[in-house]
Amino acid sequence: MLVETCLRKGLGLKAHRVVAVREDGDVIVAEIDRIGRRRLRCSGCGGAVQHTAGRRPPRRWRDLRLRDRPLVLAYQPYRVRCGRCGVRVEQVPWAAQWARVTTALARAVALLARKLSWAEVAAHFGLDWKTVAAIIREAVARGLKLRRWRPLHVIGIDEVSRAKGQRYLTLVYDLERHRLVWAGEGRTGDTIAGFFRWPSRRRDSGQIRNSARLRKVFRPERGLSAA
Repeated sequence: MLVETCLRKGLGLKAHRVVAVREDGDVIVAEIDRIGRRRLRCSGCGGAVQHTAGRRPPRRWRDLRLRDRPLVLAYQPYRVRCGRCGVRVEQVPWAAQWARVTTALARAVALLARKLSWAEVAAHFGLDWKTVAAIIREAVARGLKLRRWRPLHVIGIDEVSRAKGQRYLTLVYDLERHRLVWAGEGRTGDTIAGFFRWPSRRRDSGQIRNSARLRKVFRPERGLSAA
């Protein structure tokens, strides 16, 4: 099987193909292009679009390593004419919009970050730690959006030092399900008050109960009380 065919199947390409694989120093570059006039996807609504309006400058995306060598995907995205969204940049199937790494690499980074520090993850994949931080932030936001929230009955509150210079985070845990539900900067009463403001819409739907009684345990001017 040709390397180009292997990459095409691995990336799940339907409207695109890998036209060439070349070496650029220590990096392997896979050049991608559109297949004929196949329909592309609008980055706004995700709908299939036939007509285009030129192309954007060439872009590169970091992908998972190939035989322990960095793999980069190179492609010049089209600008598509969507009937609902107008002129938009196409949505490529191998990466999220504006991402600099592929979805496969982002998933691998997020999984390994559960076991190692961000610096170790960055060194393992050869990425900048800021790129790792952005990937993890996006993964957490996506996970929170998809999480099914249930009523909180028993919570635990703790504080952890996250950096030198007395910089703390206040953490709130669901003790029944043994998971973290909220984190806030600082360790004052105002910090924990942010937790009770955060779920206002969820509280209205019955997902957080007895919050008024819990709020009496804390004194904003003194932080956590010994209730």
